[in-house]
Amino acid sequence: MKRTILSVVIANTLLISTTALASDRGFAPEDTFFDEAMQFGGHVGSSVEYEYKTTTDWAKWGGTESTEKTRTHEVVSLFYKNAKWNMSALYAFKLEDRKKEQTGYSETEDGYKHLLSLNKGFNIGSGWATGAVYDIEYTRSQIYSTAGVNGLRHTTTEHSFRPYLTYWNNEYGAGFYSNLEYLLNDEDKSAWGTIKEEGYSLLFKPYKRFGNWEMGVEFFYQIKENDANGNKVSDFTEKYAEPIVQYSFDDAGTMYVRARIGENETNGIGSNDDYFKDIRKATVGYEQAVGDDWLMKAEYEWAKDTETSNAAQYEGDEKVVEQNTLFLQALYRF
Repeated sequence: MKRTILSVVIANTLLISTTALASDRGFAPEDTFFDEAMQFGGHVGSSVEYEYKTTTDWAKWGGTESTEKTRTHEVVSLFYKNAKWNMSALYAFKLEDRKKEQTGYSETEDGYKHLLSLNKGFNIGSGWATGAVYDIEYTRSQIYSTAGVNGLRHTTTEHSFRPYLTYWNNEYGAGFYSNLEYLLNDEDKSAWGTIKEEGYSLLFKPYKRFGNWEMGVEFFYQIKENDANGNKVSDFTEKYAEPIVQYSFDDAGTMYVRARIGENETNGIGSNDDYFKDIRKATVGYEQAVGDDWLMKAEYEWAKDTETSNAAQYEGDEKVVEQNTLFLQALYRF
């Protein structure tokens, strides 16, 4: 395993006291917790994402078009993977700024995000493996607008717990990845009120390799309940299929294309008003290893959501959201 100078210095410093303690207790140095913890790999990296979104509102609301620009700068991400323990951890710190504009109105939001992800796996044998991932992301920001909103506090805490099951067959060059997910999101916009989402999802992704090619398809289904200010306001369901094609070049580069077709539905509680959304998304990306230590990645995503409703005031009308996203990332692996 390659280590940075810093990790070697830390290891040598701590190993002196750890080895002495282990000797007193009758353990060999290789049996210590610290020695096992130092058998790791990982990366440190940074990324930036630019998102440009246009929304054409319902004709009832004038059919006005608004634009929204969001920049997310991942200042640093730290990834730790320990093969002996079959576990990994990721921490990321991000800065985000957003600006929304439409006729006679503009809104800006600036804030930061903390992300922590923990993954513990278990090898069952014969190509089978299982485990669980826990993610928590905390966002804090302030909103300003031309409508007189100055420094409105906005916080969001998102939890995700995902047990997973995987299988790989070397003889056939095929396998699958699957997970169940429990999610809980709490959003607080201060004077604008609170929103809570709770739900479950199921993902299943079979894939097969043909030489340098890998082909698969991702199937996804989700149900959620949405509460506003402590009162249940809607039920939400979403499903999609996303074919994926990936090609690995001989020079350690990988190109991939994804295309998502899906739909979701929001059912209002206490009313007969339902909202239906058709989802279309396409993604193309490229990853390239540079030397032994660096990995560069670039990704472009286009998405379009078309929303309709059975509510009387929106009959024969639609709301359209189109989004373009560019993602750039650099990782140093150790």
